[in-house]
Amino acid sequence: MTALARAAALATALATALSLATLPAGCGPGHGRAASALDPRLGPASDCAAFADPRLQANLDLRTGSRVREGNSAELLVNGRSSFARRIANATGADLILVKTFVFADDEVGRRLAALLAERARAGALVIVQYDVKGSAGGAPLRELAANGDLERPLGEHDIMRGLRDAGVIVVPTNPPTRALQLQEWRDNLVRLFRDPHAALERAAGSLAILNHSDHEKYWLTGRVGPDGQVSLRAIVGGMNVASEYAYGGTRLIDKLSRRRGWRDTDVELVGPVLPELVTRFFDVMAHHTGHPVDPAWRARWTVAQPVAGSARVRFVWNQPSLSLRRAIEKLYATLIDATPRGAVVRLESAYFAPSRLVRRALYRAMHRGTRLAVLTNSPETSDIGVLVDASRFAFYAMLREDAVVALFERRPRPDLGETTLHSKVASFGTCGPVIIGSANLDAQSAEHNSEDVVVIDDPALRQAFDAMYDTDIAPDRAQRITLARFRALSVLDWIKATWAFVLGDYWL
Repeated sequence: MTALARAAALATALATALSLATLPAGCGPGHGRAASALDPRLGPASDCAAFADPRLQANLDLRTGSRVREGNSAELLVNGRSSFARRIANATGADLILVKTFVFADDEVGRRLAALLAERARAGALVIVQYDVKGSAGGAPLRELAANGDLERPLGEHDIMRGLRDAGVIVVPTNPPTRALQLQEWRDNLVRLFRDPHAALERAAGSLAILNHSDHEKYWLTGRVGPDGQVSLRAIVGGMNVASEYAYGGTRLIDKLSRRRGWRDTDVELVGPVLPELVTRFFDVMAHHTGHPVDPAWRARWTVAQPVAGSARVRFVWNQPSLSLRRAIEKLYATLIDATPRGAVVRLESAYFAPSRLVRRALYRAMHRGTRLAVLTNSPETSDIGVLVDASRFAFYAMLREDAVVALFERRPRPDLGETTLHSKVASFGTCGPVIIGSANLDAQSAEHNSEDVVVIDDPALRQAFDAMYDTDIAPDRAQRITLARFRALSVLDWIKATWAFVLGDYWL
């Protein structure tokens, strides 16, 4: 969107907000549609044909560049209490451990897992950790940050990574701000400007882009070599980083170093034929960030075909803006929302809910045809990024204007359950449709700027577990339903703040 178009959109949104804020509850084109008045947690069984249509899968193939893999097993891992126990079990004694994370914290859990990774590396396993430097820099002492500034130890890296390297773990820092902030880089580029202005501008843009992009994908991949030489792979995929707030989700534990309580988050463990795709993706991202090809022997050894492990159909979808591959996950969401028929329900759970125009239009189309929606996101009391609550509330109000009884929920803090901030990024479609689990939020940062991943899983057992989880998450003791009446209490200043957050968030948040 051009600067002029953004200015026009902002002016229009501000005028709309000021006018809508004074309207009585119940006004709006979609108010009172009978289909939406039904319980949003219950969907009809008649939607099975819509999701079994082969044309839907062909459309997803085309729009996301992905393929369905048959014959997998998929187990839902609700909160860190489940996910981290499984991560440790899978890594103990493993011959391969590939960790990709946005945050690798120097806290109780980070140190515990670092010790495990170091032990496996010393035992001869191939252990690689890819982490986003900007995502992991928070909380590092100033002296620690100042000591790091070369390519081997980039600005912002914690000392915990030195111990991993010393143990033989291959550490790949991604998107380090070192190059973007080094004075020598900019001095060299000023000289380059006179020799080759085009190359200098490209170099400067590339340096600054590091500050705008993040590697937000999260995998915990492990492999074991059996007595017969066969490789067995396992993957844990979802929203959880390597830090205590993720690991302590579902417990009453408090990290003694960071003082953080557990967060509410969701992962899934996968076994089966989809696994080589995830290992290949890990190696491809590594090669992209290091600028060097991955050892062909590693690829040959660890990307081998996996036997059938269950009946789950799994599709792996990812974005990477630094490769000009954007919005595949958004297109996935929009396609599945459009496929959900009248009377069925789309359930969304996103830590940060400020959906792009593509997803918003799909949601409005759904409401207009009588598809029901349920959305859960953070409240001001639970969010770690307050401005996104403002953006979410503007999105909520716009949806309620379309359909006054759409089911929209904000998270209640439950520190007693180890579920304070909501960090989960999941969705389901209809009664017979698939489940999405991954790292991508429904906001512009995930769509436009970040490297993200999700898996789309079609499996009745997993779907049953997902529905039970979602019903628990929106229960009155854990979430508050948001209605039009709630917005009538907001001041004009609140509306202006929410509007600015939403419009700016259309690109930046």
